[in-house]
This record gives sequence, structure tokens and C-alpha cells, in this order.
Amino acid sequence: MSQFLAELQSGEYVEGPVRVVRAGQGVGHFEWQLICDRVEVHGLQHQVQLVRQHTELTTRAECHKRSEPNALIADLHRVDDQLFRASLRLHNDNELLLDHQTGQHVQGMVAVEAARQMFLAVTERFFAAAYTGRRYYYVIESMNTDFENFLFPLDAQIEYRVLTSELSDPARLSFAVEVSLLQAGRRASASRITFSAFDDSLLKPKEHRRAAQAVAHTLAATIMREPAGV
Repeated sequence: MSQFLAELQSGEYVEGPVRVVRAGQGVGHFEWQLICDRVEVHGLQHQVQLVRQHTELTTRAECHKRSEPNALIADLHRVDDQLFRASLRLHNDNELLLDHQTGQHVQGMVAVEAARQMFLAVTERFFAAAYTGRRYYYVIESMNTDFENFLFPLDAQIEYRVLTSELSDPARLSFAVEVSLLQAGRRASASRITFSAFDDSLLKPKEHRRAAQAVAHTLAATIMREPAGV
């Protein structure tokens, strides 16, 4: 973005063919408005064609994120009973990008988090929604990710395939899935995940008991380590 604005200022686009300028990942509405304003100020509306694709983010309830910049899943849709697709959407202020600057690629943890948000969003929208009145608590049982190619801050697609599912008990929905991140005709990563969605009323008390046990164990261990007389 900074390079393009500098080129506008230097008169790079005053002559020559019409240029098509597309918004990449991380260019939000605020930044895009600045670009549009600068093109207009320089009188280049007929020389520069601006293209920004609209994306529809998943909701907070689906991706389990409270802050909009941290949501990674957009344009989620169902292809068939086992296959779902979405677009990867990266905000410039995403929590995983704020403190990682190495090379031109996007760090691998973005692919891992995108796979996690994808299984949450698919399950919430297309499976859990069938059981109105229930709230689900998600537990990852295993997650293995292979990184096959660099991921860059350009358009990328997410493909989600259900390998197995157990839906007979509404109190526990279990899945084995594969989530692939695709870009430029290549697969950047593939994550194989097994997880269960438990009825909230079943798992929360268990989690609370385990938390209390962990605190008690930590306190007991601390007391035993302290010197006598302290």
C-alpha cells in the first residue's frame, strides 16, 4: 500500500495503459478509502481501476472470536454433505500478525488457527444449529498439520472435508476432518483434526472440577517447596 501511494505521488500512473489495482490481504475499509481518495486527488480515476472484493465474515458465535480483526473465515458455504469451502481473510491487526515479521510469507500459526476456526464455524452453522436450545463446548482430541508451501498475504481458499462423524447423540457430536489451505493452485497446509462438541451443561462442571484440582495441586506443591519457618 505504501509503495502504491508513493507511485501515485511520483506520477507513475499519469500516462500509459489503464492499471487495475486490487486490494490484497490486510487492506481494510479504512486503508482502501485512503487509496480511493488519493487516486481522486491526483485525478487518475480513468487511469486506475480499483477493485476490492467484498467478503462476508463468519459471526462471533461461529468463529469464537470477540475481536473482528482476529476472525479468519469468510464466505463460508456448503458444497455437499462432506465438503465445505470458505475464503481466508487476514486483517492487518490480526493477533497472530502483530508480532511476527519474517520474510514475505504469513506465519504457519495462521494456517493452524484458520483450521481451528473453520471446524468451529462449520460445526456451529451446519450441525450444532440443528439442536436449538443447546450450547456446545468444543474439545480438540488431536490436531496434526503438514506445511507444504509458503502462504502469502494474497487470496487463499479453505477446503474442509468431513472424514467421519458421529451425530447420533446430540449431547456429543464427534468428527474427524481434514482442512486444506489452498493458494495459487497449491496446497499450503493440510490439518487433520479429531474433535467433539459437548453439550455445555455436561462439560463445564467437569472443567471446573479439573481447574479446582489443578489449583489445589499447585498450592500443595508450593507449600512443600517452601523452607521451614517461612
